[in-house]
Amino acid sequence: MDTRKNQDACMIDVPMSNDPNDMTAMSEETSSPLLPLSQDIIEIEMYHRWPKKVLGLFARTSQQAESETAFWRLLSSTVDAEPESYTSGDETKLAAIAILKRHPELLFRTSKSKVTAEDHYDRKIKGSPYQLLLGVGDTWALKQVHEEIIPNILGGEAEAKAQFKKQFPNCPEPFDPNMNEEVLYDDRNTTQIAEVKAKLKIVVEKINADPCTNGQATLGETTKAVADLCQIFAPKEGEIIKTGLHFPLGMMNEIGKVYDLQFTPWNPGQLAFFSRAVIGQAAAALSAVDGQCCKNGLGNLNMAQGPDRQDGLFCRRPKGIPTELAPLVGKLGRTMFVDPYDGYSCFLTSNLGYFDWYNKKGFGALGLGFGLDAAPLENLWKTKAETIGSYYAATRREVNTSSRWS
Repeated sequence: MDTRKNQDACMIDVPMSNDPNDMTAMSEETSSPLLPLSQDIIEIEMYHRWPKKVLGLFARTSQQAESETAFWRLLSSTVDAEPESYTSGDETKLAAIAILKRHPELLFRTSKSKVTAEDHYDRKIKGSPYQLLLGVGDTWALKQVHEEIIPNILGGEAEAKAQFKKQFPNCPEPFDPNMNEEVLYDDRNTTQIAEVKAKLKIVVEKINADPCTNGQATLGETTKAVADLCQIFAPKEGEIIKTGLHFPLGMMNEIGKVYDLQFTPWNPGQLAFFSRAVIGQAAAALSAVDGQCCKNGLGNLNMAQGPDRQDGLFCRRPKGIPTELAPLVGKLGRTMFVDPYDGYSCFLTSNLGYFDWYNKKGFGALGLGFGLDAAPLENLWKTKAETIGSYYAATRREVNTSSRWS
């Protein structure tokens, strides 16, 4: 999480709510509490810098405040895959969709600010809410957007195509539904995949020479090889992501292939180390929606309905995890990892080499810490690419004029 943001940027005396996206307490009669500042200053210097919870509280003070902050709340809710409510009976409802239903005109809007959003991994991202949905690969939110929001926007389908081409500049036409995620890669994504493959070869070589006693590396070379691999996931100094996928699942897929190939030759300690240090750190860099999918368990994922939005790897209250072990941010890859196949969260214990396994219902077992099945991962990345491409194919009208949302 970005702790650099000023948590005290705004002090507002409003009733507290368990859900920062809950607008039910908004007063329709209150005038704007802001000083007479220019809109650019208000949005870029104030709203853009306020934490999400402050924005949510401020939005409930008046209709004008709700309207003025909607865009910035939409951006953060989109990259965070934030649920509409953490207490609602419907686990699939998204805060971003709720905002778009009130403000459909914001879907294709871009901002003058250098960075429009930062995610849980401190990646800095620039793009419209629609482009953010494409970049994180939230196919379930995109389905709702194409069915419920875009039909209400004049020229919406044409603009969707224009922004798709902007987000995925290397995607060939016509879109081939039989191709995997790589058709969506920009140059940055292609480089990431090549680097992951190369670094994984070194990691395998080092682990082969390291017994990884009790699931821990015993050689400095092993630790360094893993650290070099994980640097590929890390945000780069000054990098602003404008195109491609924020985190291509292909990287996790390559890791899964290595795990499958080494399952028999490696001993339990080597598998445990790879699971925690490599799978765990890669999972920490997933997009929020993919983190929800993995926490749900890819083997249990209903591809039509999507993941539980009230649960995930980066939410405040991951289901089934004891309070003292939550949140998972900062622990993935260090003291625990998640098994993407069944969604178990595995924490190191004082019993060397063993992990406590937790699912959505709580404690599941004490056992060795290793597990990853690459097949569900490959199915997820292929299905998501096909779904995204289907919307692109459906909006294949030429756009010869500049966007009115820029």
